[in-house]
Order: sequence, then structure tokens, then C-alpha cells
Amino acid sequence: IITEKEQAAAAEQGLKAHIDPVLLEEVTFLVEKPEVLLCSFPENYLQLPREVLVTTMQSHQRYFPVEDLQGQICSFFVVVSNNSAAPAVIVRSGNERVLKARLADARFFYTEDLKTSLESKVEKLKRILFQEGLGSLYEKTRRLVAACQFLAERLDFNAGDKKAALRAAYLCKADLATGMVGEFPELQGSMGKEYALRSGEEEAVAAAVFEHYLPRFAGDRLPRTRPGALVALADKADHLAAFFALGIRPTGSQDPYALRRQCLGLLQILLEQGFPLNFGELLGQALSRLYE
Repeated sequence: IITEKEQAAAAEQGLKAHIDPVLLEEVTFLVEKPEVLLCSFPENYLQLPREVLVTTMQSHQRYFPVEDLQGQICSFFVVVSNNSAAPAVIVRSGNERVLKARLADARFFYTEDLKTSLESKVEKLKRILFQEGLGSLYEKTRRLVAACQFLAERLDFNAGDKKAALRAAYLCKADLATGMVGEFPELQGSMGKEYALRSGEEEAVAAAVFEHYLPRFAGDRLPRTRPGALVALADKADHLAAFFALGIRPTGSQDPYALRRQCLGLLQILLEQGFPLNFGELLGQALSRLYE
């Protein structure tokens, strides 16, 4: 019912609702008698990256974005309400006011972040703790660069891929020091790619900055580029080696640091890329860098 009503509402404007299945399931369990309203926001917010708009609507407000028939995000969104008694004009204006405020915050952080390059934010990682006993994110970044240097030579990467991987390894955590990711943690990686491109980095570097987080969840896609796969392997191996070195490991019921996901992702990438790497060698190298 929700899907049909959403698409019907969007179709009145010649548009279509972008329905994320996870959000749809969540909203389905939040309402008993769904009422759907098509709302809008000022078009000037469309200057924000798509990921920012979608995350603000979906993750923070449980709104469904609306696209044109070519798949471009539009200045409309769909609200699913469980209150058929309230006047539609009040429900619509209330939700539009809330989203506008969230988008105003996002635009502020985005504008501020763009005042400096992504590279300039790497130094700020010195003040961000990776994990108690494991140093800062800057120290982790240095380990990732060293790991990618070793892996690129071990796998005989060509000069272009090696250069992209090393640069991406240096920049891949920099977006964690931005205002946007501080406000919207779900955008880590996505904003790194956006800011890398806006800072004049090569597309291969920007892609690898995003891909090094992949896969983020079960069923997520894997890195498609060799530099992205290399940085992802280095990051996941460092993550596993670091936490196991501290004696932190998953139990039958708990895995707060997502070590199983990191391990499975690492193995999936090795199989997908066909890299001739031994798992023990990969983890051993990562472990040795913790104590250099």
C-alpha cells in the first residue's frame, strides 16, 4: 500500500519515488494506516551532493526521496504519516520545515569543508583517536600507506595503480575530520570521494577513497578498482590485527567492532580480485606495523 501510494503521489508531478527496501520495511512497521504526502524543499539545496540529500531524508527523517524519470534527485520527497485526522497542509508544512532545517545544516558543513582541501585535513587526524591503545587515525593512516606500498610491490601493480593506491591510502580517513561526516557519520567514504574530486584529485584516487570501506554490510558491492581493493585490504587487515593484538575479539553474541564483517570483506576481496596473497602473510604484515 505504501509503495503504491508513494508512486501515485510522485506520478502526479511526472516523477517517481526512490524507495529503499530497508527504509520501506522500517516505515511499514511504524504505521498502521499509512497516509502519503508529497512534500517539497527549496531547489537551491539540490546543489548538495546526492548522497547528502538522500542520507538526510532517509536516515535522519525516514522520508523517501523523489527522482525524475532519468534518475536525477528532485526537490520533492514523500512522507508516510500514521495520522489521517491531522490536516494535510499542517503535516506537509511541518515536515518541510524540519527537512529544510536539516538541509541548511548540511549545506553549512559542506560549504565550510570545501574551504580547505581534503589533503589539509589529514593533519587533523592526529587529534582523533582510532582506539585506546592503538594511537590516532593519523598513525593508522601511516600504517595504511606503508601497507599499500608493500602490497603494490608484492602484487606487481603498474605505476598508475600504485600511485593511486598510495595517494588514496593517505587521504582515505581524512573525511573523518570534516564537519559533514561529524554530523552525518553514514557519509564517511562518500564525502571523502566528493571532497577528493573537489580538491582536484584524480578520479582513480577518489574512487579508491570511497571503495576502501566496501563491503559495508552483507550483500554490499565490493571494490571495483584495483587501487580501491588494495586500500580496502590494507585497512581491513590493519583493523583485524590491531583489535586482536589488544585482545579484543568477537564472541558468540557480540562483535561491537565489526571484526567478522571486516574479515569476511577481506576474504571476499581476495577471492574476487584473485590476488595471490596468503591470509596469514597479510595479517602478519599488518601486525608487524603496529609495533614499528
